Amino acid sequence: MTKKILSQYVSLSKTTSNARWISMQRLTIIPFLVFILGFVTATGQVSNPNFSKKKVYDIPYEGKITDVSKVFASISTLKGIQYYSNTRERWETLYTEAGFINNSKDKKFIADNAISIKQSADYYCLLEDNSLGDCVFKINYTENDNEVTANLILIEPISIWGITGVQANDLYIQLRANKVQDAIHVEIKIDARYREISFIEDLLPKSLDARMEALFRWIKKELSKNN
Repeated sequence: MTKKILSQYVSLSKTTSNARWISMQRLTIIPFLVFILGFVTATGQVSNPNFSKKKVYDIPYEGKITDVSKVFASISTLKGIQYYSNTRERWETLYTEAGFINNSKDKKFIADNAISIKQSADYYCLLEDNSLGDCVFKINYTENDNEVTANLILIEPISIWGITGVQANDLYIQLRANKVQDAIHVEIKIDARYREISFIEDLLPKSLDARMEALFRWIKKELSKNN
């Protein structure tokens, strides 16, 4: 009788152990799949953004699309551009420093002409944002005879008042321009997923919208130098 009970206990223990092992495997695999899926979507755009907006502008311009390519590849000229702070209700400097960096680890600024927009490669840039702090992006370009695109994806988290507000891969900025007769058609798109905390929800949508306007003014200003 004792042997029978012991045998049943051992059998039950094995079944329970196997169930636990399967359960643990599921717990291990699910986050891994979430990570992989998140990475795949982040390389193109943010998955499930709670901010997604595109603005379209037309700039009268008789020059070539390659002039816009030069603007998109002149990240250092973002330094000092102005934006309207909705929080403080005044115009302020958006980026106190801006430029390409040698890599995402050392973060040493390099000259704009150190990169080639015609090469299919990933570059890195650092924007020292007035209110969001250091924003490190991976950036790549596509260009053809009539269109140029710059894609920026955040690669380090953004902290807002000591709290991580935006995780890496959760902020995507796209600048696209094409030549239309005597004008440059510009599209600026931002997708973002931020933490759903009240003060962040109040701050970030307005801040991102203001940055879209600032980026447009930057493109327009730089192109005007060619006139």
